[in-house]
Amino acid sequence: MLAISADLLRLDVVVGVEESFDFLSEEYRSFFNLHRGTVFQSPVWMDLIHKRLVANLSARQHTITVRRPDDGALLAVIPTVVQRAAKVDVLQPADFGVCDYNCVVGDRIVLETLANDPSAVARFDALVDDAHVLLFRKIRDDGFDPARLFSRTTTTRCDNAAYHSEVGNDFEVWQRRTVRRKFSKELGRLARQLEREGGSYEHRPARTEQEVREAFAFLRKVRGGRFDSDLLSQNVYWSFYLDFAIAGLSCGECVTYVSYLGGKPVAVLFGLAGEGQFHAVLNGFDAEGYGKYSVGLQIIYRVIKLRFDQGFQRFDMGLGNTGYKSHFRVEETTLHNFTRASTLSGSAFSFIYHRAKPIKNALKRYVPQLR
Repeated sequence: MLAISADLLRLDVVVGVEESFDFLSEEYRSFFNLHRGTVFQSPVWMDLIHKRLVANLSARQHTITVRRPDDGALLAVIPTVVQRAAKVDVLQPADFGVCDYNCVVGDRIVLETLANDPSAVARFDALVDDAHVLLFRKIRDDGFDPARLFSRTTTTRCDNAAYHSEVGNDFEVWQRRTVRRKFSKELGRLARQLEREGGSYEHRPARTEQEVREAFAFLRKVRGGRFDSDLLSQNVYWSFYLDFAIAGLSCGECVTYVSYLGGKPVAVLFGLAGEGQFHAVLNGFDAEGYGKYSVGLQIIYRVIKLRFDQGFQRFDMGLGNTGYKSHFRVEETTLHNFTRASTLSGSAFSFIYHRAKPIKNALKRYVPQLR
């Protein structure tokens, strides 16, 4: 078979900004898959970010698209927005702190070809010059690097890495290899004790809108005051997550798992899903009433088993190496961030972001969830 290198190809494309790009359109629904993007660029999720967060967080849509000139067929999408931060216009992915990964949505061969074409890079540069600085965060190191589509970029490693577990084809083998025997036995003992003392103890997805609403009300209650900057404490984010969780009942882009004790929630694990993957996003448990039974760890362990039984083998635990992940001996994926400045003020912003952490922390007052 003849091998085709992206270095030898050139694409005749139209690169532009579509400020009213419809992420719920049949075009994008047909285009998107997890070979081209991550769960954080899925159609309903992206649509709700633009409808619920963009306007409420003083941003404007600036979606960059790449199309074929003859028929307008979609080849790539960069879901970006513009926000003003300390008098600097920042162009960045449509993230607002709710996405663990950002990327360019497209086939790898197309993106490689564009990156190797100086005329295409010049066109991408021209589109971001409308802002003072392009800030692109949380890019997985094992995927295509969007920085290659632009010139004069500055890159630094992301503070947090991503963690996941591959269960494989045999759950018992994974359990013996990954979960310490003492830990799994202790979880089993605590679960039996809890059921004896509290009644039926079951772990399953919320099935109705009412169950989803009850689960999120529980989440907000048990997480209240536990985190300094919990997004659920802000009404705009609370409504966004709840609307998406309800939509997930029909679209399948997310699942709300609940541990019920005697019919009442004691732990919730919410995450994005698609093509066999599950990415944990929000979790919470009744630490005051049932913390000694490890109900927070119980739900993670049970959901991994539930999804394996359904034929799914990957469980993504998201960013940050918090203590509970060590129990599952997760694999690490590093991430990075990059900037491209167009003005002097943008250059100052870029310098602060990459090299002056104390001042960067001050910027968080102006850019929501700057990481």
